[in-house]
Amino acid sequence: MPYVDVDLNDHPDNTAGVSILPVVVTPTICNLGVERELVDGGAGLNLLSPKVFHKMQIGERKLLPSMPFYGVTVWKMIPLGQVELPGTFGERVNFRTENVVFSMAYFDLPYNAILGHSTLAKFMAAVHYAYITLKILGPSRVISVKADVKWLGHCAERLYEAMEAISPDDGERLEPSAPPPPPPARQRIIPDDATLTKAIRLRDDPEKTVMIGAQLSEK
Repeated sequence: MPYVDVDLNDHPDNTAGVSILPVVVTPTICNLGVERELVDGGAGLNLLSPKVFHKMQIGERKLLPSMPFYGVTVWKMIPLGQVELPGTFGERVNFRTENVVFSMAYFDLPYNAILGHSTLAKFMAAVHYAYITLKILGPSRVISVKADVKWLGHCAERLYEAMEAISPDDGERLEPSAPPPPPPARQRIIPDDATLTKAIRLRDDPEKTVMIGAQLSEK
């Protein structure tokens, strides 16, 4: 029985970006080669863009209701629905196909689809992020899926541009080294009737005074 392993044949020609480049592959989903598909072992669901879904000419009548979710972007996402589609990795002589449940939603990311940990478990796949390679047990031997090199740089660049454009307070935030603004000065509130009083001398003791309303007579 074959086992999943990596060797020198999987070593990339250039290791400059192995720590920052995403694992982007091109599997076949419902007989359509889907480029720019992110393999994300930390994702709890599988996403599919509506653009790719419409290219498959399946029809929205097969979509099932789906709940909103968080974590993909900074906003809550409301999917158009869920659909189960066959996904295939490998070649004609050695391939593996499993049904994958996708949530179809609009997401502002440079990917056409995202494969989460549930799909990796179903394919019994292992992701090697240093080699940017996906390994899957096939019927005759291990299926080695190399990352799509032509899309790696493009996706990483788009992600950094999107992150720079995101600001939780519309860009009005202090730099880490900037001191916080001083608190507003407290204003002393004087009652309105304080300006409506006057001092008068007591008849019995002229050296003493008393405050009375300005509108009152001294008598």
